[in-house]
Amino acid sequence: MKYFICELDCDLLHFEKCLASREFWDDYGHEWSYATLDEKQVFLGVFVQRGGDLKRVIERYAEDRSEMYRCRIHWVVFKYIWHMMMNGEPTPNYDPTVKRIKRLEPDELLRLLSEELKMCVKRTSECVDVNRHKPGLKPNYVFKEKWVVSDEYKYNDTILDTIEREHWRTNPDESFNSYEFKSERWDWVKCFF
Repeated sequence: MKYFICELDCDLLHFEKCLASREFWDDYGHEWSYATLDEKQVFLGVFVQRGGDLKRVIERYAEDRSEMYRCRIHWVVFKYIWHMMMNGEPTPNYDPTVKRIKRLEPDELLRLLSEELKMCVKRTSECVDVNRHKPGLKPNYVFKEKWVVSDEYKYNDTILDTIEREHWRTNPDESFNSYEFKSERWDWVKCFF
C-alpha cells in the first residue's frame, strides 16, 4: 500500500475540470508521468466518493479532442480497474478476467471503475512530525489526513459479477456468441468514448 498526503478540498466542478486532462486519460502522453497510478486513483476515488460523475469527466475530456487522444480512454479505464482488482500489468487476452472486463459496455466499464474506486480508495490519518527535518527542534506531531489505494480487495471480482448479472438481466436476447465476441472489439474499435 502506497501512502501520500494530498489536499482535496476543492468543489466538484473545479475537481471535474482538473480530472478532464491528458494526465488522467492518455497513458501515451507525457502528462501521464506527472503522477503515479495510485495518486491518480486517489484523485478519481475522492471525486467519485464526493458524488462526482466519471462519465461527465470523460465527456468533458473527449469533447474537443481528436480521436487520436480519445482512443486511449478505454485502455486507461481498463488499466485503473486492473490495478485495483489484480495489481501489476494486465495479463494477455486469454486471461478470463481480462475478457470479462473487455466485454462490458462503456457505461458498465465506467460503473465498474467508479465502484472499485469507492471500495478501494480509503481515507485515513497519519501522525507526522513537522519538525523532523529541522535538527535541534523538539518534535511537533500533527495529524494529517491521507488517502490510500487499499490492497484489501485484490482478486475480488464481486462488483464485476454484479454488473455482468445485471447486463444479462437487461439484455436477455443477447446471444452468448455475441457476448463472447465483445472482448475482441478492443482490438479493432478505435474509440469507445
